[in-house]
Amino acid sequence: MHSRSSRNRSTFLAAASVLALGVATPPAFAQAADAADTGQQAAPETAAQPAAEPGGDVIVVTGFRASLESALNAKRESNLIIESVTAEDIGKFPDQNVAESLQRLPGIQIDRENGQGSKVRIRGLEQNVTLLNGELFVSGLEVYKVGEGNYNRNDSLEGVPSELIGGIEVFKSPNASLLAGGLGGIINLKTRNPLNLKDGLTLAGNAKMSKGSEISGWEPAGAAVLGYNFNDRLGVIASFSYEKTNNHVNVLGGDNRGNWAFDEGRRDRDTVPTNYYAPEYRYVTDRDQYRRRWGASLGITYRPTDTLEVSAQYFHSDLKIDTREASVKFPFGQGESQGLVGDYTINDNGVLLEGTVRAQSAEAISFVDVSNIKSDNLQFAVDWDNDTNFRASIMANYASSSMEREVANNDVRYTAYGVRGPGTSGPQPGFTPNDAAPPTFDFTYANGDFPSFGIAPSSPQDLFSNPEYGFFKSHWAFGDRSDIDGHSLRADFAYDVDDSFEDTVTLSAGFRYGQRTVDFVSGRYLADYSGKGEMDATAIPEDERVEGYSYNWTPYGYFQDGAIGYKICDLPEPNKPAAFAGCSRFGNSPALITPYQTPVSNPERVEAIENFAGGGRVQGDTVLVADRSQMTNALEWIQALYPDTPFTFFEDPLQTYRVKEETKAGYVMADVGGVDDPYHVNVGLRVVNTKLTVDQNQPANADPSYWGTDSWNGVLRDFTTNTVVRSYTDFLPSANAVFDVSEGTKVRFSAARVVARQPLVSLGQGFSTQFTRDPADDLFKFTNGSRGNAELDPFRAYQFDLGVEHYFGDQGLLSAGLFWKEVDSFIVNETVAVFVNDQGGGRMGPVSQPANGSGGRVKGLELAAQYAFDFGLGFTANYTFSDTETDFSTDFTDSLPLPGVSKHSANGQIYFERYGFAARASYSWRSKQYMGNFGFADGSVTRTLGIYQKAYGQLDGQISYSVTDNFEVFAEAINITKADTSVYLQFPELPFRYQSGSRRIYGGVKFTF
Repeated sequence: MHSRSSRNRSTFLAAASVLALGVATPPAFAQAADAADTGQQAAPETAAQPAAEPGGDVIVVTGFRASLESALNAKRESNLIIESVTAEDIGKFPDQNVAESLQRLPGIQIDRENGQGSKVRIRGLEQNVTLLNGELFVSGLEVYKVGEGNYNRNDSLEGVPSELIGGIEVFKSPNASLLAGGLGGIINLKTRNPLNLKDGLTLAGNAKMSKGSEISGWEPAGAAVLGYNFNDRLGVIASFSYEKTNNHVNVLGGDNRGNWAFDEGRRDRDTVPTNYYAPEYRYVTDRDQYRRRWGASLGITYRPTDTLEVSAQYFHSDLKIDTREASVKFPFGQGESQGLVGDYTINDNGVLLEGTVRAQSAEAISFVDVSNIKSDNLQFAVDWDNDTNFRASIMANYASSSMEREVANNDVRYTAYGVRGPGTSGPQPGFTPNDAAPPTFDFTYANGDFPSFGIAPSSPQDLFSNPEYGFFKSHWAFGDRSDIDGHSLRADFAYDVDDSFEDTVTLSAGFRYGQRTVDFVSGRYLADYSGKGEMDATAIPEDERVEGYSYNWTPYGYFQDGAIGYKICDLPEPNKPAAFAGCSRFGNSPALITPYQTPVSNPERVEAIENFAGGGRVQGDTVLVADRSQMTNALEWIQALYPDTPFTFFEDPLQTYRVKEETKAGYVMADVGGVDDPYHVNVGLRVVNTKLTVDQNQPANADPSYWGTDSWNGVLRDFTTNTVVRSYTDFLPSANAVFDVSEGTKVRFSAARVVARQPLVSLGQGFSTQFTRDPADDLFKFTNGSRGNAELDPFRAYQFDLGVEHYFGDQGLLSAGLFWKEVDSFIVNETVAVFVNDQGGGRMGPVSQPANGSGGRVKGLELAAQYAFDFGLGFTANYTFSDTETDFSTDFTDSLPLPGVSKHSANGQIYFERYGFAARASYSWRSKQYMGNFGFADGSVTRTLGIYQKAYGQLDGQISYSVTDNFEVFAEAINITKADTSVYLQFPELPFRYQSGSRRIYGGVKFTF
């Protein structure tokens, strides 16, 4: 019976794809799965079969051409709208991770971070689900944070090594048997079946070295695959991958600082009559990143009888990301800036093109972010098929991951900085450790995608490189932890109504139970000041308290800064110990945090960065910062600086949450059409009940207490946990049809109801606030905040697809497809003005919060073509048009597109393979994209502008030569042209973010035995 052949078919790629693969040498994983699982027909066993030439010679199609032919056959024989990548693609193209392995497929776009592909977008949509062998998969990067601004990120695939995967399917249209969870589509990672290997031993692998541009040193990488097939009854396969990389990028940042100004908020409002956009800070950053990733997989398949197959899969990945930044910050807006002085140029849009700004502070920041992510996925499956009309399968899964992030920060001040006196008791006069430094400085600004900053003639030209001006001003450390656990159990059944090859009807049904729990913790390392005499104000008896003063603080501190005195000095005089009588915290307070160190007194702490940020961005191109290599263990680093002050990790309740998702699902499905029919129709219904339990923390009252001397200098102590339990049921019908309208031409149609999960951080995050010290009055004032929403509904949509495909020759394809999605509700980030208490009496500030907005529409067109000529040349090309419309708006534009969706994207690659020589080049391009809104409170006005990323294109390439049938040498390059990423705020001339492009080159060998 043909519907069972996909389970039992032989190793049609063992000779061709396995031995040619090199990096991931076992065969491309079978592209068709059980009809009950994917609705696909079995692919014919011709993808890489020997072909006879006239005269009787046999040609074995191998290499990249064979992998494209295999993927093309999978697409042709599928009853769904899919794209696929075989192991040959993954192993031989210069892909650093699974996300990058998908970037050249039609309708696929990827996000990038620090030169690495991260998130996959299907038809522009990020709300997708990633599976392993059709089931639950946990990568460890489902929810995490990056950078000094603590940017929330989710659903990255950068930790998944390409070499461990045998194939990838991207389902753009679902059937009822597939797991729900993708608004754009479903990404299915497929491990290798050892019974698809040749009999006996298979061993293959690679060894290579890589180097990033603008950074020294070559780093090693390698992969190995070992498999053994015991006469098609028992097979074992093990894979291992290891890679170290180094990378350097130059960055414009500061977009996390929301205290911008335009009119009312500017300090130079009286002297500069023209309104202009003044960022709170602009950060020019020199960033090095070091990655170490290793992964392993183990698969065992056993067929005790012809009717029973038992298998187990284990998949492990371990990723360490060590990010080291040095930044110089330039203030423009409120607080540490006095505004424009002298001549300036402002265009009609209110964008500053050039000018000179006077600032009260010049600072360089050392920031080190070290994250360790580990994940484990374990699967067990039993498949039963006794060659009758009935088949069944059972699969059990367990997955877990952990993430630990440690962050260390230091500011070096280059303008004069007053701190407490060096004494340890009693009021002390202040002094300035870097008294050679100027009290203010003037910097020049020249606009551009990556602006340049100079030092005006009135200020020291060696300001950032002269040790006499520096002072190690402040130190702080924080971190995140996350644990994700999940398990599932599913059963699938299929029954063939008849055994014919025409008008065949197969009925399928199944059920699934799944659970996933995400525990996310953010926290800060707090210093215990009780040994220094700081008080616990919450312990002061009620009858001794003075009305109107808030006794909500404890003797802990987050920012270790010599300008911050004893909190005791804020107490009413009746509550102060005698030694502190008459003191003020930011005036004549005794010193709390010492010692005070400078580049002169402690040269061992100094790192001199030459050619800073690539040169030409900061005056002099050399900047002295705190040595970042000393900061890779945040706790050890900060504890060593203050050995007499114990530090402890305190959870921040407002950034800590727990989300538990429990799903119960069942489906029924019917497939009509046999292998001899010119049609195939699939209809089904999947019903999913979801129970969500969200633990979200909130302040216990209007004046809660803190582990710390202030809300900005500690973490919330008095909080309540609000547990929200919700349950909802989704009915998800689907219909898929494919018709052979002529020889080699197929028409496809699909309609379905789909649902995608809410972002985890949007569900769980509490009300988080940020404060900045205003040097005008030494008070910490509220700047911006964010909070979550446990009542968010998931993404839901109706989707429709219509496509035509024409196949010709062994590798010819011309295809066109239309897609349409009607989305019920997008989750949007609203910026609202909220009043928050602070040291200055409180103020309105922008707070970002998620909400269910109105619906929108995603519609578009996909075009694809590929062909392989007999003389070794071939190409693939595709184009996607994705038009979206929502009710998102800014102060300037209504009906904005969906964030992250490029209206136009295209991919093309050309390759040549002959006589052992192979060369390939690939180019991926996506047009401008709207990325969301940025809002800020400008006095009494809240302004909202749009964030846009400019068009981006990347060129990759590879060249190789097979010295023997078992040995190959190769060289690869990623981002050959070093394409930059540029983001602007509302106006193309108003820079918001920028990251320089980095090139990575590889050289190495591949072997097969």
